[in-house]
Amino acid sequence: MALSNPRRFVRRAQNEVLVPSGRLAGAARELYCRLVPNRSPLSRGNPDRLLLVYDSLCNPVTFDFLHYIYYADWLRGELGKAHLDVMLVIRKNVSASREEHYMAAIGADNIDWRVANIIMPLCRQFAPAGRVYVLDHEEAFEVVKGYRHVHPQGYGYASPKSAECRLDAPGMRFRPTLIPSETARSVIDAYFPAEDARRLVTVTLRSYAYLAKRNSNIAAWAQFAHDLDPLKYRTVFIPDASPRGVATLEELAGCEVFAPACWNLELRTAIYERAWMNMGVAGGPLAISGILENAITVMIYDPASFPADYLDSFYRTTGVVPGEGPAFYSPRCRFYHGSDNTETIRKAFDEYAS
Repeated sequence: MALSNPRRFVRRAQNEVLVPSGRLAGAARELYCRLVPNRSPLSRGNPDRLLLVYDSLCNPVTFDFLHYIYYADWLRGELGKAHLDVMLVIRKNVSASREEHYMAAIGADNIDWRVANIIMPLCRQFAPAGRVYVLDHEEAFEVVKGYRHVHPQGYGYASPKSAECRLDAPGMRFRPTLIPSETARSVIDAYFPAEDARRLVTVTLRSYAYLAKRNSNIAAWAQFAHDLDPLKYRTVFIPDASPRGVATLEELAGCEVFAPACWNLELRTAIYERAWMNMGVAGGPLAISGILENAITVMIYDPASFPADYLDSFYRTTGVVPGEGPAFYSPRCRFYHGSDNTETIRKAFDEYAS
């Protein structure tokens, strides 16, 4: 093997040193560990790393996480640190600290489900992210003590602070940092081959039990898809990743649906990246498209569908100008004001498709 495939030989040798499979290699590993001192004291304090602590007790376990990790990476640059690490702190019985009607809508185990199926996959696709920890809060405190630079400052066992998310920070600008794997891209290429000359248009639907006024007008989106020229456009629906979203499949009879993107975040990112245009109501997973480089993103934004206290809190804590996207969204991401009726959807498409 050393002659026929030297790279593989070296990798095998390295793995054998790390995890010995025989007595001789095991003895060599033991001798090495005795002679070479533990290197952790040499890196104590992680001086070249910023740690983002994202605690499920006090931070939104939603796609808003993209805003928080973007801000933390901007902060890393401002501090002159080379690496951004992320620690996801898992809490038991977190439902007690959430709004009762929110927990009733999403289910008791949904916070943990979202950490595993939304937050973790987003971390893995966020290019600047280095180490990613998923820990209980007591274990998390021990890790925090090993960092000199932590966001939010002062986070600890006795002070589980929420991460800050100032989207109006000076110098925050678009950088394509959300990158799906080549495997995910290959899967999407298989579903939507380059030989198909039609323009790929995705429609991301919201059909959620919480704040139902923000949900998509599914009938209007289906009509929009039927009205597009099928020889020029290939319109694909991505339903909501929720039990209620599954029920919308019946309302999309006769439309093309790409269900895998509901449950696999990398495939969702990859199809957004592959598409010519991604459309939907503002918020949620469509934020992924908003920070990709090439696709046009059209978010239909209706402030009347958001509770007033929610909008007030969001604008006050993030600094975003009402009705506009964060400064680090792609220049190809547009907000179109209005409700998602058939006329508004078509106007938005025609305006941004030109």
